[in-house]
Amino acid sequence: MHMSTHHAYGELPDQFGELRTPANSHARPLVVLVHGGFWRDQYHCDLMHPLAESLYDAGYASWNIEYRRVGPTGGGYPSTLTDVRAGIDHVTGPDWSDPGWPALVVIGHSAGGHLALWNASRADAGTRPALTIGLAAVADVIAANRNRVGVDATTNFFGGDIDDVPENYAAGQPNPASFHGRVVLIHGDTDDSVPLAQSYAIADHVDRLEVLEGVDHFDVINPDHASWQIVVDELTSLDNSVGETDR
Repeated sequence: MHMSTHHAYGELPDQFGELRTPANSHARPLVVLVHGGFWRDQYHCDLMHPLAESLYDAGYASWNIEYRRVGPTGGGYPSTLTDVRAGIDHVTGPDWSDPGWPALVVIGHSAGGHLALWNASRADAGTRPALTIGLAAVADVIAANRNRVGVDATTNFFGGDIDDVPENYAAGQPNPASFHGRVVLIHGDTDDSVPLAQSYAIADHVDRLEVLEGVDHFDVINPDHASWQIVVDELTSLDNSVGETDR
């Protein structure tokens, strides 16, 4: 495994990220990775290690963030959103000592896809993403609650159902009308964890939706699976456009 450096973006144990920086990667976009697990405490950022390794081999720096999750770490609404905001802004903010990157990419899987899409729609970002990719993303938390996606996952995350705490859902719902940059969704049609309907819910508001036949929930975070090539192609296209702008 390639060496990573551990950086805290806050004072709590789960407020950190893992930075992997291959040689000469500062000339290319920085990729933020946001893991999934239905926002639950038992899932960790190591879920994204295979993607971070693949990105390193392709010459891209990655910032794999951890955040407080539902359970003993104290996550849920709003602390998880607070952490993701701080974690992403930290690595592009004025307190960061490394040189900057020419563009920011955010890739999230499952509940991490929700967090990535929520980030793409927030107006207070220090650096707004040029590209956001949702891998089997929870794109509509209101529909997820009504349809019991993840059973009690949204109920536990938001502190109740949509009819109990509608203001929490409104604040945590990605807003496609406010998306910044290119937004891409990749979703398998055999996903039995996050139904394809979640991506269809915002399909008219994104730049690209790839529905993959015979692909399940975890295939999309396997860098050896053909679906990863879609991500690589998107990164390459952005990398080329950034390079043309810099020249």
